[in-house]
Amino acid sequence: MFEIVSAKLTGIPKGPGWAESYDFVPEGAEKKSLRGHLFVVLSSFAKYPERELADVSEEFRFGGIPLPTKLGRRYPDRKVEGASSTSRIESRDVETISAGRALIARFREDYFNDLSVKPFNALKSAVENLARGFKESWGDVEIAAASVCGDVVYSAAVGGAEVTICREGSIGTILKSVDEETIVSSGFPKKGDVMLIGTKSFYDGVSPGVIKAALSAGSPEEAISIFSPGSSGENTTGNMAAIVLRFSQEQAEYFESPPVANGFSFPQPSFKQKLSNVIDGILKKLPQKQIYVKNEVNDEYSSQSKKLTFSVALILIFVLAVSIGFGIRQKKINDVKNKYQGILQQVQSEIDEAISLSSVSPERSRELFYDASNKLATLESLHIKDPAYDAVRKKMDSSRASILGEFLAAPELFLDLGLLSSGFKGDALTVSGGNIFILDKAGKRIVSIAISTKKSKVVAGPGVIDSAEDLASYEDRAFILSSDGVYEVGKQKNKVIDKTWDGQALVKAFAGNIYVLDVSGNQIYRYAGVGNDFPNKTNWLSASTKPDFSGVRQWVIDGAVYALFPNSKILKYSQGSPQNFKINGVTPEIGNTDAIFAGDDTQYVYLLDRAGKRVVVTDKKGAYKAQYLSDSISGASNVVVSETDKKIILLTGDKLYSVDIKHI
Repeated sequence: MFEIVSAKLTGIPKGPGWAESYDFVPEGAEKKSLRGHLFVVLSSFAKYPERELADVSEEFRFGGIPLPTKLGRRYPDRKVEGASSTSRIESRDVETISAGRALIARFREDYFNDLSVKPFNALKSAVENLARGFKESWGDVEIAAASVCGDVVYSAAVGGAEVTICREGSIGTILKSVDEETIVSSGFPKKGDVMLIGTKSFYDGVSPGVIKAALSAGSPEEAISIFSPGSSGENTTGNMAAIVLRFSQEQAEYFESPPVANGFSFPQPSFKQKLSNVIDGILKKLPQKQIYVKNEVNDEYSSQSKKLTFSVALILIFVLAVSIGFGIRQKKINDVKNKYQGILQQVQSEIDEAISLSSVSPERSRELFYDASNKLATLESLHIKDPAYDAVRKKMDSSRASILGEFLAAPELFLDLGLLSSGFKGDALTVSGGNIFILDKAGKRIVSIAISTKKSKVVAGPGVIDSAEDLASYEDRAFILSSDGVYEVGKQKNKVIDKTWDGQALVKAFAGNIYVLDVSGNQIYRYAGVGNDFPNKTNWLSASTKPDFSGVRQWVIDGAVYALFPNSKILKYSQGSPQNFKINGVTPEIGNTDAIFAGDDTQYVYLLDRAGKRVVVTDKKGAYKAQYLSDSISGASNVVVSETDKKIILLTGDKLYSVDIKHI
């Protein structure tokens, strides 16, 4: 969880209109967990400046309840003085604030009311409704909103408003809205990130250089001070509003020092000495026999003495032989110890260092672990029986998952597709809104399965589907790519996009829009969703981007686009421009990636390596995170993931298998 520090800036409009910066934290643990901390900025320009405010306010009645005539600010926002000219709405500032805040109250209700809706969709819907309310009653409106739910930030913008992030001194644009279209994004912030949400009026009035300087300042309060008139030299008055957020995180680390054994010990007697001491003790305890010698029995006494001497000699020879045998054995043991103890100490040292660096420098930690593992492997032929050796092996086995991120998977049968539809064989696989959709091209059938409940159904069959080249899904809607365009299928088939491309294409649905990757045309088309239709086609790639999509095998969208090619080549694009993505830190290296998955609600990218019998997990720049190993993974053809349900789902033709996620 992040600790968020924020500061707000609100301008006083020069003419008819209103501006506001607002944040809200709900009461109750459930709402805090599912909806998080909400921030919103907006500015509006009066559409009817000649009408009395009372008439305008009358339009802002909700449920028959008239608007309040006075509302105070919840937080002491920094006020930026505007021009001295006034308007009919400006002259009634209190009523203006009341009217606007009534709409904000409805916005807050829209966002927090239905907790069954995902934050991504709830924020988009709430912003759209708020923009519509202002548009119908006042005029043009600029809105930017952000919600921090746990470790995820959801943001939305409309009317030209923008969302910017500053990470390690670099500035990047998360969202830049255009006109009346509401755009939404989600991502994972890092400690020290600074986010700026602002209206179009704010970004028009403040230069990029000032924005970078402000976001690089020590705190949100200092950033707001730089944005204020007289500090930056910029014209920051008028219908403008902005909020600066800083993400900080306190983490305590605890270290345990292993107990140090006392290095001093008394010298241990040898086995020979121990045996001699035992015999001496026994002889001392025996009673001493008194012998009286008579001259006539000298020969008898001499015979007994010889027998005793011979017995003692035999005992001494036996003791000497045993002692020599033990000595030879002990020498062999010592020779073996001398051979492995030095290596064992190196292994112990490297393992301890790897454990201590696992959270600080994962790559160095893995390097040390692999080196220690190789050294330990050289000792296996010695068949060592030593508690110290056993302890090192046990420590390596117990720390393997945390250091290497290697998990031995045991895939379990998730669903037998043949029981759902006889002879079903999956060719294409998608997931959206917690629902998996699978296409059987030969059987001309589509089925859906809810991940959380395994509830399944046949979406469409041969009576609806003539042919299908690819599959896309959004929430509970299924789309197929056919030879003449894109169709939405269910109980019936409805053509939503006419074919305008030549040759091979791939289709995806994301955030309510449909995207088509034109392989031969080297272009990605975006068809914006309007209700159930997709009438507006635009080129998603920027004009300067010239990709080569020949040979592309698969693609996924999580806000950015990932295109998979043979030999694990992956091209990444964000907002129409190329982005860096390079697989690194994976041991052994991936020869060929068979399938890829990433989503707007997943933190990581998942790569199917059938030859390696594994699923490899990286971050969204390609840095290694974990891998799941199992012989049965070699039979999988595709993969989707629900980090919410902690499941990796593998398609093997007529069956789905699941692997429990352990790296999160």
